[in-house]
Amino acid sequence: MLYRSSNRCGAKSMMLRLGCAALALAFFVPLASSAADAQSERRTKSQKSRSVEQAKPLEIEGPLLMQVSLNEQRMYIYDANGLVTQTRISSGRAGHETPKGIYSILEKKVDHTSNIYLDAKMPHMQRLTMTGIALHGGVVPGYPASGGCVRLPFDFARRFFNLTDINQRVVIAPDVQSPTTFEHSLLFASLPSVAHAGPTGDRAEGPGANAVRVGVDVAETLLGVTSAHAATEPPGRTLESAAEARRAERQGLVDDITEAGERRAKAAEGEKAAARAIGDAKAAAKAARSAANGAAREAYKAKAALQSQERALKKVVSRIPNNPAKMRADRLETLRAQEAELRSGIAPREEEVRRTAEAAKDAADKAATADKAVAAAVAGLKEAKAEIKNAAAAETAAKKAVATFDRQEQNRGLPVSVFISSKTGLIQVRQGFEAVLEVQASIADPDVPLDTFVFTAVGWKDDSKTDLRWTATEVNEHSTRIGSGDVEVDNKGKRKSQSVPPPPETDVARAARTLDRISIPKEASERIAEVVKPGSTLIVSSYDVARSETRYAGTDFIVQMPEVVAKITKPTPRPRPVELVEEQGGGGCFFFCSSSYSSSKQRDRRRQRASGKSSVW
Repeated sequence: MLYRSSNRCGAKSMMLRLGCAALALAFFVPLASSAADAQSERRTKSQKSRSVEQAKPLEIEGPLLMQVSLNEQRMYIYDANGLVTQTRISSGRAGHETPKGIYSILEKKVDHTSNIYLDAKMPHMQRLTMTGIALHGGVVPGYPASGGCVRLPFDFARRFFNLTDINQRVVIAPDVQSPTTFEHSLLFASLPSVAHAGPTGDRAEGPGANAVRVGVDVAETLLGVTSAHAATEPPGRTLESAAEARRAERQGLVDDITEAGERRAKAAEGEKAAARAIGDAKAAAKAARSAANGAAREAYKAKAALQSQERALKKVVSRIPNNPAKMRADRLETLRAQEAELRSGIAPREEEVRRTAEAAKDAADKAATADKAVAAAVAGLKEAKAEIKNAAAAETAAKKAVATFDRQEQNRGLPVSVFISSKTGLIQVRQGFEAVLEVQASIADPDVPLDTFVFTAVGWKDDSKTDLRWTATEVNEHSTRIGSGDVEVDNKGKRKSQSVPPPPETDVARAARTLDRISIPKEASERIAEVVKPGSTLIVSSYDVARSETRYAGTDFIVQMPEVVAKITKPTPRPRPVELVEEQGGGGCFFFCSSSYSSSKQRDRRRQRASGKSSVW
């Protein structure tokens, strides 16, 4: 009975619990359903608004200029007509600050994985330096958080990726200034084509052409150099004549290849002739040395015979006494007969010695001459080999010059980059990430640093495609908007308000004063006038180019303020998942565990606890 009643009570309690659960489900399911519907509706509205936002493509005209404000954590994008759009960014955190300076887009990759930062994903990467600084999509928390790159919101990075081109400029500074339309006689203009040239081939005169020409004449008289406009106005010089001159220049380089090849072939024939001459000279020298040796032996024999006869004569003479009476007459007569005979043979012997000595000397001279002929032949062979080497080097250099010329010809359709530094006093020209020209510029008051400006050719002024429209952008390494430009942030450094005042415009008077101090050599002006076009830039700065960056191939002028020497190290490997199994069963570690050293200490502690012993660490 107790069992049945307890069973009955358990059944009743179970039914009560099931009933309560059913009532709870009946009450909460509609609420959960309505909440889910509301959330789904909000998600749908968000997706619709996002799709509407994404459907609006950004329209641009002319080259882009990107400006990153580190203080505001924003990037402003300008085209030929001004500000296109702006976005939030996240620059480098403390200890990994994004370097200030002037950069350009060197490479673009939709999917990129870092080889420095633990294989981090960097979608829509646009490289700024060869040492690890780039624009790419990432988390943008509202404060500096990256390892040095400039993070963009993921969706913006995707859309922005399709708008940019290689070599477009990116300015990174504490505070930025918007580009301003700017005109100056130093800024470059293109050579006119025959269709738009004047009767003498000169560019058509504009309203201020006389004033410009007067200033040019003064500059030429005082400095021996010209402004950029003066270089574009030599009589009869047009794009077509410049192209003809380049064709002649290339033909000259090709002729250099042919001449060097002919030199090398002639030197090869000379090498063969020298080798044959060495063989003949060595054979003649061998014969001459053999004859000289034979003559020397004959001379030695003749001299030895003369010496023998002289000794015999001396012996006979020594036997004749001073007093003939002391020797028998017959004996004395015999000795005197022998003396007379020996004396009569001395003269022929001496003549033979003289004759053989002269013959030996002549043979030795001939052998020496033959040896000199061998040495001359060997020297001729060395000269022929050296000529072959020099001719081959000249041919290689000429071929390299032609290849460089052709590569530069292929790059002529790209914008040109010009950099003038008051630190070095040089004007450097690059096109297609390749150095084209480097000459000395003339800068007034060279001890006074130049202000840093980026002048961008944003388009043609008219259909003649001769004069360009330029903008000026000042780049300052110091904060310039203290107070009015400060961004209100919370205690975590995150921006409280997204409303940001627009950047101030660049001071055109300051830009004009900077360019007034510069005179460009005619050689550089003429070279630039042939290739300048919209998208070309002129960078003026007191800094030099970042040598640690421009040493890499495929880069452009990078100006860092100050220069940051990046130290690229080996990639840091990701920690491996380690599974630690305790000796006495149970548990394990399936996440990124600690180092093997700490793991061994933990195992020692477990082992000591299991054995009932403990120690103080």
